[in-house]
Parts: sequence; structure tokens; C-alpha cells
Amino acid sequence: MLTLFLIAYLIYFLTGLAYGLANNNRVGVDQWGAARVTMNKYADHNLQSSTITEQQFDQADLSKKVAPLGVLASEVSQKGYDTDLDTYVFGINFASFIKPKLIAGRQVRHDHEVVIDQRLGAGQLKLGSKVKLNGSDTYYKVVGLTKNNLFGTLPITFTTLATYNQLRFGSTAVKNMSAVIYQQKKDVVKKAGLETMTPQTVIENIPGYTAQNSTFSLMIGALFVIVLFIVGIFMYILTIQNISVYGVMRAQGISNGTLIRSVLAQSLLLGLMGVGLGLIANQLTILVLPAKIPYTNNPLLVGGFTMGLLAVVVLGSVFSIKRILKIDPLDAIGGAA
Repeated sequence: MLTLFLIAYLIYFLTGLAYGLANNNRVGVDQWGAARVTMNKYADHNLQSSTITEQQFDQADLSKKVAPLGVLASEVSQKGYDTDLDTYVFGINFASFIKPKLIAGRQVRHDHEVVIDQRLGAGQLKLGSKVKLNGSDTYYKVVGLTKNNLFGTLPITFTTLATYNQLRFGSTAVKNMSAVIYQQKKDVVKKAGLETMTPQTVIENIPGYTAQNSTFSLMIGALFVIVLFIVGIFMYILTIQNISVYGVMRAQGISNGTLIRSVLAQSLLLGLMGVGLGLIANQLTILVLPAKIPYTNNPLLVGGFTMGLLAVVVLGSVFSIKRILKIDPLDAIGGAA
């Protein structure tokens, strides 16, 4: 039961970390509620590598349901502080459907204003803070705060497309963007040199996202296999230790079905205790985890892994059933001697 508890706790904890990291990578894209994304076909589905010029897509073709987006990895430095904070700058049209939902302040109205995710600077940045972006000499004022807008695990800083072009191309006269976001599939416009894809494709091509998820999935899958072998070995040892007891039961005429049900019930009971304790310990751990650790529990994943663990525990006990059914009552209780 202690072994099952430790493995179950590890599986729950790894699942929370994996889901938390994956969520922090993609939640900024999920917030759009988009149907399709168009970017440069040579960008390899990477938002930061994509550039769409004014000649490829005229901003006059855009509407509230067709939103331009500029993406730039950047650093934020606050006036009066020496620490640089990593962020992704998203240049957007604040009249479009991808504008962030605010928890405080207002949306950007001028080029020298920004809306930031509340995690940027761990609360160090507040409404009214003055910041520099990407080492520029210009100060930008924080006018709004948003929540759960992360991309590539970094908080997002929202500003205007003009500011994005100033930071990336050195001029507000440039009308470039990284991508065009469509709220509805029917609005997609095909242009030469551009490629349209689903938001999920964009997410899967966030640097490190797929590799990270594959690693965690392999680790969790390996733990399930380990549980299967551990339970099988323990139940077999317990069976060998109680051969005389099973021999007496067989001599009394107790049916094979009763013995099988007994073994399965005992293994299930051990599983419920071990897995249940692991789940309780995991919930207690959440209470003491620092906020900066990307940990998120998904009820569906937790429920699925709980049922999976119990199934593996019961399956592991099946290895000992064959040995029980072959026990000779006389040999087991010493009658042959």
C-alpha cells in the first residue's frame, strides 16, 4: 500500500506539472477563441518567425472578426529597477476580438501604453508603472492588467501594432504583422505566400511544447508499467506465503470463483487505499506550492489516471490467480508428507 501510495502521488504530481506547463504554453492562444490562423508559409508554423508584409495582406481587409497580430520575444525593464523581465509582446488591434479580457484598468488607446498579464514581475508591475520594452529608450505606461495570458510559459505584454513595428522593425510607418487571426473559418482569405492553419497547429509548434508533453507522457506511461509489475510481484509473493491457507480453503470445497474474487477484492482494496492516500497527499501539496510553479490539476486527467491505476492494480493481481488455481490441497497443508 505504501508503494502504491508513493507511485500514485508521483503520477498525480507529474500530471499536474505536465498540464500546468502545457497550459502556460498555450493559454494565450486559447484565449483568442479563434477558428484559423494565417501566417507566412516559410515560418514553419512559428508565430515569432512569421512576417506578413503590407503587400501580402492589406490591413484594410481586416475587421473585428479578422484580427492582425504581431509577436515579439522581448524584455521589460521597470523604471527604478535593474531587473529585466522576459515577456512576449503581442501587437494587436484593440477593437478586434483577440483583445485581452481585463481584471483591472482599461484597454490601450495610445501607442505608448501597454496591458500586461498580472504574472509579469510577480506583482512588481502595477497600473501606472512605467516600463521599457526590448531595450528601447521609450517608456510605456501600464494601463491594464489581464489574467491567464501566457505564451511559451511567459506573460504577454499587449500593445498596438504600431509599437510592435517600432520595436521589431524600427519604424511605426511599417505595416507588418506576424499573423492574421480569424474568428470564423468562413472569413479565411487565401493570399499568395501565406498559409492557414488551426490554432492547435500553432500551439504544437510553440518551441518546446511538443517535446515537453512527449517527455511527461513517456514518464507517466513508464510509471503505469512499473505499477503493473510491482503489484504482480507483491501479490504473487503474498500468494506463495499463504499457500497453506489456500490449501485448506480448497480442501473445504471453496470454489475457484470465490478464491478469484477474494484475490481481486483484496488487490482492489489495497489499490483504493494506496491511490486514495496519493490523491490526498497531492491535494495537500497544492496548498504549499509556490505560485511561480506552473502546476494545474485537470479533473478529467486526475479521474482518468485514478481509474487507470486501479485497473492496473487489479490486472497485476491476475498473475497470482493461476498459481492459486493449481494449488494441491494435500501438498499445501502437508498431507502428502
